[in-house]
Amino acid sequence: MGTKNKPKNGILLHIVLMGYVIISLYPLFWAFQNSFKRHVDIIVSPFAPIKNFTFQNYIDAWNTSNVNVYLANSFLVSTVSSVATVFLAAMTAYALVRIPYKLLNAAIMGILLLAIMVPGATILVPLYSFVRKFEQYFGFQIYDTYMSLIFPYVTFGLAISVVIIKAFMSSMPKELEEAAVMDGLNIYGLFFRIVLPLCLPALVSVFIVNYLNNWNEFIMANLLLSKENLRTLAVGVAAFKDMLNTNYGGLYAATMYSVIPVVVVYIFLQDRIIEGLTSGSLKG
Repeated sequence: MGTKNKPKNGILLHIVLMGYVIISLYPLFWAFQNSFKRHVDIIVSPFAPIKNFTFQNYIDAWNTSNVNVYLANSFLVSTVSSVATVFLAAMTAYALVRIPYKLLNAAIMGILLLAIMVPGATILVPLYSFVRKFEQYFGFQIYDTYMSLIFPYVTFGLAISVVIIKAFMSSMPKELEEAAVMDGLNIYGLFFRIVLPLCLPALVSVFIVNYLNNWNEFIMANLLLSKENLRTLAVGVAAFKDMLNTNYGGLYAATMYSVIPVVVVYIFLQDRIIEGLTSGSLKG
């Protein structure tokens, strides 16, 4: 009886999941098709199929609304922040795995886990105050610069990145490192030539996760940057309603500029993301 019920349960599960996928993807599909409509067609029939196909919305958004500048800013900030996060997290994770101070390591891991649980919105006010007064503390200003986003992005991404990479490093055999030391490698050669290549799946996954989070982040980018030429794409798209006088075709085209790169990255690298996020638990 139990065997006979399994196919039915599997079909029901697939129907439920397919319904969830359709509900989740329909708003994206709706925005995508409206990005190829004229403004008047969207106003008259926003849910109707495309009647007068046009690519002009994308051209106008790119040439007249600074989308190219916002896109470059998002790429720069997201890439630099993600690389710095991965590098610092890898060094921290390796220290936690190999330094034999269990109580200290446990205390540090507890702090990192606590940092993961703290909602980012609760520290926006002190973060803003710190960034504005950064020059008083360190002698140079970061407010209204790329660094005002890079520093917080690295800080917010560091805790979960350390936890993921540490789980992967914990499964690495010590014999490889001992053999490398016997061959004359110092601690830096050991880390860069042995440890990092072995941890590449976890590092790539952590980089991608941080990159997508940084790319889509809106609140801090809107709070810490006031210059238009420094805006990221997420903030720039939010301002399109006023900039384009509620030109919905241009608004949807700008939204697609923000969404399509993330979707493409995830489609091609989803297996690597899942592999890196689960490898530590599977090997441990």
